Amino acid sequence: MKKPAYICPKTHTKLNFDAQNQVISNTSIDESIQFQYRGDIPDLCYPLELLEADRNEQLSYNDAYLRYDRGVSWVFESLNNSDEAATRQKMIGMLGLKPGMTVLEVGAGTGNDSALIVEQIAPGGTAFLSDLSPNMLKLAKEKVKNDAVDISFFIANAAYLPFEDESFDCLFHFGGINTFGDIEKAFLEMTRVVKKGGKIVIGDESVAPWLYDQESYQILMKANPMFDVAVPLKYLPKNVENLALHWIFGNAFYVLEYNVGNTAPIVNVDLPIPNKNFIDNWRKRAEKNS
Repeated sequence: MKKPAYICPKTHTKLNFDAQNQVISNTSIDESIQFQYRGDIPDLCYPLELLEADRNEQLSYNDAYLRYDRGVSWVFESLNNSDEAATRQKMIGMLGLKPGMTVLEVGAGTGNDSALIVEQIAPGGTAFLSDLSPNMLKLAKEKVKNDAVDISFFIANAAYLPFEDESFDCLFHFGGINTFGDIEKAFLEMTRVVKKGGKIVIGDESVAPWLYDQESYQILMKANPMFDVAVPLKYLPKNVENLALHWIFGNAFYVLEYNVGNTAPIVNVDLPIPNKNFIDNWRKRAEKNS
């Protein structure tokens, strides 16, 4: 299987890498864009001037990267003493990984889930691990190593992924999408780069609706408004298939898993009505329940 190649996240043209001068340039005649390296990690983040929400998150994680893991573990422990290791394994298990697969992780953070992904696609697998924060990704690069897997680290914005369509067997993201500056475009991009039939697993904070009125969860949502964010179902692409919604970590986090379909489903509104009374009763019941 050919390894995916980076392309310009804006123009989708080829990129020229000059590691010696720390410069990456695209080959578009109409729109010249230049990227750079952060040490030995290519920074393919676009737009060059991030949306305010993305810029704030990048700065926040760049500042908190050394204390991030302990903070996250404390949150999980507080949610009914949730088993972090087992839950992470459960999420990664949804991908159905096998040796030799090609996987993209968006928002790899410090590499806690990345290590599990890499382990399950060995030997012969290919892993591309990205994050918006250079400092978080630098730490992940120090932690995630496996000689039996081709691992690439790069900085990127989920709403502008630097790959051709259908480049990956599956994609994983956990813990950041609620704060993305353009959630809808991020979903479109993450779906675009996965092969038809491939699996996508995405999750973040959101208290399950049936627990909203519980005092402890009310306190949680006031302390961190991210827990009051609704599951972003309205932003899902039209070609989603086999969608499943899971609640994890004390029902305070969600996980969405779905396959990439070939086309958006279509309802046949021209199909002849076999029983007018059935349709009339159906409409009346809908009006009564609305």
